[in-house]
Amino acid sequence: MALAAREDDDVRPPGRPRGRPLPLHTGVDAGRFFPFGNDADLPPDQRDEDARSACFEFEVPAETWVLGRPRVRLRLTCEVPRGQVIARLCDVAPDGSSTLVTRGVLNLSARHGRDRAVPWTPGATEDVTFELNGIGHAFPPGHRIRLAVSSAYWPWIWPQPESAAGFTLDPEGSALELPVREQELTDNIRFEEPEEAEPLGVNHPATLDEPRPERLVVRDVAKGEWRLEVDPRYGGTRVYPDGLESTEDALETYTIDEADPLSARTLSEWSIRLHRPELGWDTSVRTRSEIACDETDFLTSNEVICTEGGEVIFHRTWEKRIPRTAS
Repeated sequence: MALAAREDDDVRPPGRPRGRPLPLHTGVDAGRFFPFGNDADLPPDQRDEDARSACFEFEVPAETWVLGRPRVRLRLTCEVPRGQVIARLCDVAPDGSSTLVTRGVLNLSARHGRDRAVPWTPGATEDVTFELNGIGHAFPPGHRIRLAVSSAYWPWIWPQPESAAGFTLDPEGSALELPVREQELTDNIRFEEPEEAEPLGVNHPATLDEPRPERLVVRDVAKGEWRLEVDPRYGGTRVYPDGLESTEDALETYTIDEADPLSARTLSEWSIRLHRPELGWDTSVRTRSEIACDETDFLTSNEVICTEGGEVIFHRTWEKRIPRTAS
């Protein structure tokens, strides 16, 4: 099933001129890269993300089953040699809520294959094609299929130095191909009750501390900066049957200026403590890792501190510059 984007299709946000760069913080509502089962793992309502993207909508007159990898063909004009394009497929309900179905990304330098980097000729127009992640989804009648296209997806995709330039998308030369599956009405499929191992008997002591939000988005209006704070929720204290107390804590922070791709930076702070009160030993490992960038390199700094019984037994810091060669 092929859906062609036309000039009269609904394109959002209204009034955004072609070629205008999209906000670099597009992607803060992408959800967790590896879902772990926590409350904030999955992507929330995509309306904010859609408002930061160029969107095309298609009516769903009858229930439509999609199974496989959707494909997009986009006709782009780019004024800079490097960039990326992100496509999201969303299910839009009659009340306007937008549910992420699947997504895909293409490094424009890899448009001819991942085995080589081919810079874009500034000002040139080309057709690019790429697949989105495989999905099984049923679009109900009365809903709309929304294709959202953007030039940023932070922090899943690190922006190229020229990302603020964006690109121009020609709807007449673009299309969405859906792997539509014929509906099957059968009641012959049965699933047995799931099997699982006996629990280990691990206790999670209650704490009076107010837990941090799992995912917190903070906007600094004056600076034009967006900060995503992520508590992976691996942590807390676990007490095992043999008396081992394991405490893990983490906070990951992703920051970007909405108009400056070189402002992207990440900070990861982790700590692990292993404690056996009856044996009198107490060890911990704390790490702090940062990544920033300039036009030519990624800039990394790391610190590791190990303690035993409160005494530092190992402490190391190091910095490294990593060339941005995969362009």
